[in-house]
Amino acid sequence: MKFRNHSISHRMTLTIIGVSSFFAVLTMLIQLIWNYQESIDKTTADIREYSESILPTVAKSLWDVDHGLLSDLLSGLGMMPMVASVNLESVDGVTIQMGKSIEAHHDANQTLFYYPVKYQDQQIGMLIVGLDTNKLYYELWQQLIFIVLGNGFKTLIMIYLILTLVRLLVTNRLSALERFANQINLNSLPKLNVPMSVMQRPDEIGYVAQSLQAMYQRIRNDLAINKRQQRALQQQQNQLARLVDERTQELNWQSKANQLLAEISLQFLTTDTSKLDESLVEVCRRIGNLFDVERVSIIEFTQQQARYRSFWSCEPQADLVQDIPVDIAAVLAQKFTSESTLVIESVDELANDSPEEYRALCSVGICSIAAYAIKNNNQLLGLLSLSMVSRPLNWSVQKKVMLTQFAAALNELLLREEKERQMLSLQQALVSVNTQLRVMAETDELTGLSNRRPFTQTLEVLLQQRAPIGLLMLDIDYFKSYNDTYGHLEGDEALRHVAQALMQSGILPQDSLLARIGGEEFAIILEHITPIQLEAIANQLCYQVAALDIPHRSSPKGKITLSIGGVFLPLDTAKKLTLSEVLRRADICLYRAKDQGRNTVVIDSNRN
Repeated sequence: MKFRNHSISHRMTLTIIGVSSFFAVLTMLIQLIWNYQESIDKTTADIREYSESILPTVAKSLWDVDHGLLSDLLSGLGMMPMVASVNLESVDGVTIQMGKSIEAHHDANQTLFYYPVKYQDQQIGMLIVGLDTNKLYYELWQQLIFIVLGNGFKTLIMIYLILTLVRLLVTNRLSALERFANQINLNSLPKLNVPMSVMQRPDEIGYVAQSLQAMYQRIRNDLAINKRQQRALQQQQNQLARLVDERTQELNWQSKANQLLAEISLQFLTTDTSKLDESLVEVCRRIGNLFDVERVSIIEFTQQQARYRSFWSCEPQADLVQDIPVDIAAVLAQKFTSESTLVIESVDELANDSPEEYRALCSVGICSIAAYAIKNNNQLLGLLSLSMVSRPLNWSVQKKVMLTQFAAALNELLLREEKERQMLSLQQALVSVNTQLRVMAETDELTGLSNRRPFTQTLEVLLQQRAPIGLLMLDIDYFKSYNDTYGHLEGDEALRHVAQALMQSGILPQDSLLARIGGEEFAIILEHITPIQLEAIANQLCYQVAALDIPHRSSPKGKITLSIGGVFLPLDTAKKLTLSEVLRRADICLYRAKDQGRNTVVIDSNRN
């Protein structure tokens, strides 16, 4: 048998020897430890029993100082087996020693036992007995020799008997099975039989031999079938290799398509919609190269019209393609009202069933086309079109799925562009409306002047600045009587004339604010002005309005005039006053002007 060092018998021999030796050694160690402990216990018990029996006599002799009796007693104790030394020490310093000396009670060859010597319940000394461990070890070694010889002989006999049985029952039969197995040749499979000496015994090896014989017979029967299957399998492998190559090409194309879709989707997320047309041209080019088509276009529909939003072609004369005719746009729009995808591998298929579509596609030189609708809900916004002009289009389900995803990404981009366009238009409209509302909120509807709101806001701001300010309050004299006499429509007309005269007089500085703050009451805010300038402007305004010669029968003057009250706020005074305080001071001046006969000016230039 080959590889004897790895055979079952070899490993079983080593195992049996190892296990037997282990248990033999373990048994010997246990027995040796047991004998050692038994010897220790027996010797210790004997020494304790003898020592305790002579302690009363030793105590009496030591008390009586009978050295002869003490020597006899200690000599008898020292003659016991295994006793190496006996030492008696009294409390008054008397020491009697027999046998080996005890060096500071640390002799490694002795085990010491201490017995206190008491007389009349009083300790008068200490009896120390030393056990000779060397003698004990010597006896144990003698016992170990006999134990090793006896157990070793028994172990060798047991190993021999076990190995003999293993060789007869297992090893020889397994060797016969090995020889049978080595004769098997799967290429020729000659007729072979397992020896009967191996199979005839009804044990595990016999059952294995029978199974091996049956398996060999089945192998022979299956060999012919396997050869036929191998030939069929070879044919399938060749076919599978072709399928794998085709699938690999499809996966490579799919990977490129997914990568391009990811790049385009990312580009669409960051594309500025104001520069969208440039991006669409590049996207059409990359889609055309990926799908191996001659034309890629993005068609946009607006009010049943169609135009090329973006167009790419590998043809030399592709730039000559014009916008799509109206009839073709109508045909395309009608086609995609109920469908989202149109794939025509050859336009010749439409010649009989759809002649209108056939003529429309032939008019632009298209031989085959794949188009995908771009929609917003159910509204058709445009198409992503891939077409051929020289040959039919070879289109697969995989390409349809991928192109649908490209169309979806493009659809999102165009919808975002449309939403941004609508949002911009809405923002512009909102800004315009807000401007109009602000003007309406700050303008007097009748006169076109600023109303009270911007007047008070401007005055509050100027009061916080370090600059001189002038404020004029203007009131049309006897205006209630004017309305009663001429009617409110004429009164409104008179207000418009007065307001126009004030605005167009050329008297007010450019940075002044003229506002209508009440029915017939106006106010003027002037910045960076002196008291003299303020009073001069007020007088000129009174003269300007009087010069209009607007008839007023209820006025002593016979025409419309103004009363003006003014306040001049120097540099340091403006920030000390509140808005209501400034207005109150201007009103007081206005009332004083009315009390002085109207058509006059009263200015408060007090600096306090």
